[in-house]
Amino acid sequence: MSFNNSINSVPNVQIFTGTGINTWTKPTGAKVVYVVCVGAGGGGGGGAKNNAGTNRLGGAGGGGGAISTRTYLASLLNSTESVYVGAGGTGGAGSTTTNTVGISGNTGESSSFSTGLTQTIAYGGGGGSGGQVTATAHGGGGGGGTGSSGLTGTAVSTVRGGGLPGTSILTAIGGQGASSQGATTTGNGEYGGGAGGGRTNNTISVSSPGGSSIYGAGGGGYGGLVGTGNGGLVGSAGGSSQSYTNGGGGAVGTNSSTAPTSGSTGSDGNSLKCGSGGGGGGAGTGTGNVSGAVGGNGGACGGGGGGGGAATGTGNGGNGGNGGRGEVRVYTW
Repeated sequence: MSFNNSINSVPNVQIFTGTGINTWTKPTGAKVVYVVCVGAGGGGGGGAKNNAGTNRLGGAGGGGGAISTRTYLASLLNSTESVYVGAGGTGGAGSTTTNTVGISGNTGESSSFSTGLTQTIAYGGGGGSGGQVTATAHGGGGGGGTGSSGLTGTAVSTVRGGGLPGTSILTAIGGQGASSQGATTTGNGEYGGGAGGGRTNNTISVSSPGGSSIYGAGGGGYGGLVGTGNGGLVGSAGGSSQSYTNGGGGAVGTNSSTAPTSGSTGSDGNSLKCGSGGGGGGAGTGTGNVSGAVGGNGGACGGGGGGGGAATGTGNGGNGGNGGRGEVRVYTW
């Protein structure tokens, strides 16, 4: 009881949101320190570009960042400790050349507190794969884990892994990052981030929404696409935080033969939840020359970026949305 009574009832709270290196200074009289780290979201893949009468697919969503927490005795920490806030992965560029795939998004950086044996770290989500020009499966980025970053999505139908610990699974538990499959299935996480949305091929009428996470950040949604009949197939919404069900994040953009709309930006996180994933951008449909729309950016605090929409004719593929930055919060009593 003597230890508990010595703790200040009102905590000192320091929240770090500026990406890169920061410094935490231990408050005078500190007894206990509680740290929360959130990894950054992966960028969405760029949309493909192709002529009317061909396949042109949207980009897949980036994975969400993980959340990691740790409690310290203040006496074990230095008077100052290094804090690193991860930058969100940039979205992949949409294709500007006919019959060419979009560029995959980049992996979000990890966020960390301290170094060495006292380090707390949360890893970022993987980037979503770029849109394809054939009716092929391709997946979103894996969600970040507490042991490693999520993998970048690829143009395969196999599961693309979320971050360690554990194996590549679609229903992640603990600190595992959720996995994405080039299918209508996207993984959800517990402390790991949700996976980015992917799809099987252009014959599937509904894309998988971004994966969600109970405590971590949501993955980005899939961009709109166009099949050989020139009609658009809808993309998908981003995933959310405080959920174990796909979707619920940024809304998907609208396909159009004149002016498709961008995916919505995911909501920012706070002390109650992490960021949600951005929605996929709309596709340029029909037989004219129409650019795809950009995917929505992931919400700050780890949301994955949405995939860009596909383009027709001389239009360009939509860029993938950027992943949301990470965050570090330090509470001291």
